[in-house]
Amino acid sequence: MKKFAALLILLILPTCMAIDISVNAPPKVKKGDLFTVEVYANNVSSCGGLECNIYLSDNLVVDDVITYDVGADYNLTMTMNKNRSAAIQYAFLTNPKNEDFKVGEFKIKAIKSGNATITIKAVASDSEGNAIKIPQKTVNLKITSNSTQKTEKNDSFLFNPITIIFAVLLVGLVAYIIKKVVGNE
Repeated sequence: MKKFAALLILLILPTCMAIDISVNAPPKVKKGDLFTVEVYANNVSSCGGLECNIYLSDNLVVDDVITYDVGADYNLTMTMNKNRSAAIQYAFLTNPKNEDFKVGEFKIKAIKSGNATITIKAVASDSEGNAIKIPQKTVNLKITSNSTQKTEKNDSFLFNPITIIFAVLLVGLVAYIIKKVVGNE
């Protein structure tokens, strides 16, 4: 039974320690806003290469892709599909990556209000070239309209000539009544 448990641990441990990605993105933005989506690689061990692809819904576009010096021998960024998707690629040919790192930042612009999705698909390989499965991440966000609701004043009341004439007559009538009352005492 102990041998079976040890074998089971050896089979499960590599899947528990697989590379994963995490995403930092705002839950809500305004139409026209430029915002940042940060992608991190976690639980990295003997990573020989990583490719991170981002796919956007129709109301978002990629404005810029920023990579970092993570010790890779080769890195590449590209935007595709009319700025609806982008990719960052790293290759660790001489020194496999053995620590968590920030994959990069995607600067994204909200072009239409409504609900939006950002899907991040990443693939990696170990130092031997074997594929490492990385779960896909989907971020949902709300794009609100950037128009502010204005409270309209009823300016017609302030500048209506009939209202002004009526107010002047009313003040004159009140003054006349006060003068009569004070004059009779």
